[in-house]
Amino acid sequence: MTESLAKISSMLESARDLTIEVAASASSRLSETPSALRPKEISKLLNSRVDRDNLSGMKCVISSIARGEDGLPYFADVVKNITSANSKVKNLVLIYLTRYAEVEPDTALLSINSIQKSLNDKNPIDRATAIRSMAGIRIASIAPILLLCIKRTISDPSPLVRASTAIAIGKVYDMENTKNKQLLEYLSKLLADSNSQVVGTALKTYFKVMPHLKSNHKKWEPMHGNFRRFCNIVRELDEWSQSFMIEILTEYSRVFLPRPKLYLKNDSSQVIDLPDDYSKIPFQEYEVSMDKDLQLFVDSLKPLIYSRSEFVILSISKALSSLTPPRIYKELQINVALSQLASSLNNIQVSLYALHTIASLSSSDQTIFSPYFKKFYVYPTDPVSISIVKLQILSLLANEDNVKYIFEELKYYSVNSMEIKIANEAIRAIGSCSQISPYWNEKILKWCLKQIKILGGSSLNELLTVIRYLIQQKQNFMDVKEKEDIIKSSYRLSLVLQDGRSNLESEAKASIIWIIGEFTEAANNSIGPDVLRLLIKTFALESEIVRYETLVLSAKILSFELDKVKNEVGDDNSLAIEEFLQENIVSQMFQHVLQLAKYDPSYDTRDRARMFNVLLNTGSKQSQLASLFLRVPKPVPLSTLFSKGINSNEFSTTNVLLKYFNIIEWADPSTHPPSSIRKVAPIQSNNLGGKIVSISSSSMHNKSTSPEPLSEHAISSRQYQNSNVDKIIPKPVYHLQSLDEFFGSEEESEEEESDEEDSEDEEEEDSEEEESEEDSEDEANENKGIEEEETKSEVDIESDSDENGSENQ
Repeated sequence: MTESLAKISSMLESARDLTIEVAASASSRLSETPSALRPKEISKLLNSRVDRDNLSGMKCVISSIARGEDGLPYFADVVKNITSANSKVKNLVLIYLTRYAEVEPDTALLSINSIQKSLNDKNPIDRATAIRSMAGIRIASIAPILLLCIKRTISDPSPLVRASTAIAIGKVYDMENTKNKQLLEYLSKLLADSNSQVVGTALKTYFKVMPHLKSNHKKWEPMHGNFRRFCNIVRELDEWSQSFMIEILTEYSRVFLPRPKLYLKNDSSQVIDLPDDYSKIPFQEYEVSMDKDLQLFVDSLKPLIYSRSEFVILSISKALSSLTPPRIYKELQINVALSQLASSLNNIQVSLYALHTIASLSSSDQTIFSPYFKKFYVYPTDPVSISIVKLQILSLLANEDNVKYIFEELKYYSVNSMEIKIANEAIRAIGSCSQISPYWNEKILKWCLKQIKILGGSSLNELLTVIRYLIQQKQNFMDVKEKEDIIKSSYRLSLVLQDGRSNLESEAKASIIWIIGEFTEAANNSIGPDVLRLLIKTFALESEIVRYETLVLSAKILSFELDKVKNEVGDDNSLAIEEFLQENIVSQMFQHVLQLAKYDPSYDTRDRARMFNVLLNTGSKQSQLASLFLRVPKPVPLSTLFSKGINSNEFSTTNVLLKYFNIIEWADPSTHPPSSIRKVAPIQSNNLGGKIVSISSSSMHNKSTSPEPLSEHAISSRQYQNSNVDKIIPKPVYHLQSLDEFFGSEEESEEEESDEEDSEDEEEEDSEEEESEEDSEDEANENKGIEEEETKSEVDIESDSDENGSENQ
């Protein structure tokens, strides 16, 4: 006994060593082959009769494709291996076919029959791979075969095969001239499947197919009977399926459900429909009234707020912002989840999407995220794109309660940030904070004026833009105090312009000149003439933009003086006006600048000089036109319009999620169908025999949840009782035996087995005679009966051997 075991073990070890040597030699032979001869070696492996060589050849082909090489030369050799009994080889061939079948359609058609036969395989994984691969071979001529295969596999007992069928339907829709009505019917059956895995895959395919369905009836018909059921089984779906389902039901709700009603708290007489823009809600405190189905959908989203998937959180955010008021948004605490998602740097792209979502919502209602403003502070490790959006959000969330904290943060970023883009965005955010109150306007203006000598480059240009905006805000009030602030600000800017140590860039100097000229009327023209006198001295040395702004400044100053003289002497006194133009120092400086600009190398400067000469030197009528042209109030700079909802469209155009949040409009309530259309449709349940059984909603325990799916590895007690599977015979219990008892029982069992084999041969002969007379269905039943008798007889033999062993003991 021991010698025989030793021989067997030595034989196994030698076989193992031989297998390893053969595999190593094959791989080394291929690696040592020159690259020019390697295709021939791969072709030899693919044409070999040994499965191991075929597998090695397929691995070489797939790896070469992965490296970017062309695998088309091996097409004929690869397709021949579609009939291989090795599942690994077959799967690699299917992967190859889905990539190159369109290039060689005629040769690829030779493999369709073999793939179609795989649909009869006992292994559900092979059946699922077959239907998925057949749909991946994008040849229009096999579309009728594909439809027949899909019709067959939608009723397959395995959920894996039915889920793969849903994927195949999506691939067939991508093929030309295959928009068959039957495909939508098949997809509708899969949407009503009892297994959540199948439903999830069908939802993904339906989301892909939706753009191809132009008719609203065809587009939404599968959703009516499944709306309530989907709301109840959403937790059973995978994360991507949940995201797609939320997107679909959100759009469905906008089309077939009425808007929520908002009515004033303690006063139900004041009722409005939910506006698209949160900022248009007139109530501070309000109650919400929703349709029952819409309430069901919103309630189904509550457990998903704690999902680990970022895409589910973003989908919920879109759904709630599209269907509910801000109160529901805050009650479900999606603002907390979205804030945490935005502050996570595990996925920068997802964080960026979350931040843009927050910015878009905050532009309409800042109260949603204002309690969590500290989560949007910029960290040194933040990328530039995320930092910029965070700064925009901080400017949108600033209010009387938190502006002192936000302002301190923004000051630090604007002065100390090493990234120019972040510093510039921080300065723009500071300008938007000035809108909170006049106090903060004045405080921010003082800080900006102090930073002019510190900052430089593009940051200084942004700072001057903010100063211009702050002064324009003060000009709107025009009381005594505001006028004094404008004069002080203009005077400080003039000192900076005169300081030779400031070393201002051309754009910054031109901005200061423009600000002084724009507000020279508010300062009663007390600062502009002196600044112009200094600029004329260095006119020839300045850059083009500074020379141009100097010309405009001289025209604004003269226009103000002309209007002042006209008010004193009257418009008809032309002699007094001409005398003023000849003797006044401001007029003389203007004439000097015109003479300098006449020979300026810039075409724009020369053209503008000729225009000012006509308007200001040819009479009172033209001077009125010049006054209107030069002293009209200018608009607010566009860089600050994104804040506080000012012209929010300007902000939305820069939002990367604009297309994502662009959802269909609410439908007219008069076009809504009755709510009975959403009555739960029968659920398609597939039993082990492959038959489809419809389960009504009344059997779902007052909920439209899916019945327990059939498992591929185990059968629950309920399935065991309801299925047609025979009772499983328990395994016999083994007892300890001596060697003599063991060999004695083994001899008896061998004799009984030989007798049983003789009886089985006789039964097989009888069955063969019956098979020639009966149809295919009776053949299957007979074979099943024979197999059952064989299993019972084998169990009886084993039990008899156990009894004999126990008697010998």
